[in-house]
Amino acid sequence: MSRPRTLLGARCLCSAGAALMLMAATLIMAVPAANASQVGRSSNPAHAAQGCANADTPAVGASRNAMRAAVTCLINQQRVSRHLPALREESRLDRSAQDWTDGMIRTGAFWHGSDFATRITAAGYNWSAAGENIATGYSTPRAVVSAWMASTGHCQNILDPSFSNVGTGIGRNPVGASSSGGAAWTQDFGLPMGQPAPSTNFGPAHGCPYQTSAG
Repeated sequence: MSRPRTLLGARCLCSAGAALMLMAATLIMAVPAANASQVGRSSNPAHAAQGCANADTPAVGASRNAMRAAVTCLINQQRVSRHLPALREESRLDRSAQDWTDGMIRTGAFWHGSDFATRITAAGYNWSAAGENIATGYSTPRAVVSAWMASTGHCQNILDPSFSNVGTGIGRNPVGASSSGGAAWTQDFGLPMGQPAPSTNFGPAHGCPYQTSAG
């Protein structure tokens, strides 16, 4: 039986503010939502699972650290294959993303909250640009990254040249009634206050979404 899967993505640039619900959004311009069933453009030849340990391991079958490393590896493959600098894992963003994932599972509410950027600040990460992707119903790192890359707003967060850091949260259960199976995921993105953007190459993000191998 096919399982319902749900995605939400949000972006916040330059100053903290509320994320729009049920769509990927930014304080600079609105970005339409997309879901995992959408067919995106063909990706570059670097397919998502190559070279990333545990890319196809279910979240229930490995540690959170292993899942976190796999998701970071997969999104960095998507970035590097399009001539963008890799993101560095950041412990405060990991904490922000994990706390939010745990909270969504505990409450059964699948959303970004009233102000995701304030949550990132509360974790101790002083940012000048911030973004967030969430998903539920995807069992493996490769499945969730492929779904995010096939969704315009989520893909744009992953390929945003302004970001330099990423943190990942993993829940081994889905969020409430949003899904009948799979895992829950949060990714928080950021650029530290006072640091320049690592790249100005917005071309790949403007090309979103992309279709990748979901395994």
